[in-house]
Amino acid sequence: MKNEKISFVMNEQEIKFIKRKFKKVSNFIPPGSKVLDIGCYDARSKDFFEDCDYYGVDKDKQLVHLLVKKGMNVKCADLNKDKLPFMKEKFDFVLLLDILEHVVDPSKLLNDSKNKLYKKGKLIVTLPNDYHLLNKIRFVFNKNLSKDPFVHYGHLHYFPIKSGEKFLLRNNLKILKRVNLELVTPNFLPQSIKNLLANFFPNNFSRGVLYLLATS
Repeated sequence: MKNEKISFVMNEQEIKFIKRKFKKVSNFIPPGSKVLDIGCYDARSKDFFEDCDYYGVDKDKQLVHLLVKKGMNVKCADLNKDKLPFMKEKFDFVLLLDILEHVVDPSKLLNDSKNKLYKKGKLIVTLPNDYHLLNKIRFVFNKNLSKDPFVHYGHLHYFPIKSGEKFLLRNNLKILKRVNLELVTPNFLPQSIKNLLANFFPNNFSRGVLYLLATS
């Protein structure tokens, strides 16, 4: 048991993308904030938030067990059937980072998350753009998405950018900030070029979109 540790199954592309995503999320979270990370997985997001009071939720019992052993305030819950834990707690920020596409009822999870906020609290949501150009090319040539590092996690819902924003607005949320998340592939293109393409042509060149949201 002394050698027990969290095992990571992410490849290099995933790690690169996730680090860039968490860095951008951290820009919205001031030091000392109270944060609930729903679908926290291995809780590596905490490393990017300065002096925050961090809480996590994930359905992976083994990961949660190991995080609790490390002294972290993390609880296990299946977001498709369990109530959100930390019933008596309120938060400055609730994070739903690439989570809504995995649950049966994303509207319910959004509304449950809103109820966990302080009066001036904010939601931070990322929605993947499964319709970016690389995937369109794969579809045209009848290829599967095995080269997409996130495919093995399985999406129940797909959010084209405009549809995703309409979905957020229908759930009585106000978009305060929007940040395009760049592709990290193909490797032969400089990252600076991929950044520019994502900002100018997000429908085809962004891997997803990050939203800072307030209740309306």
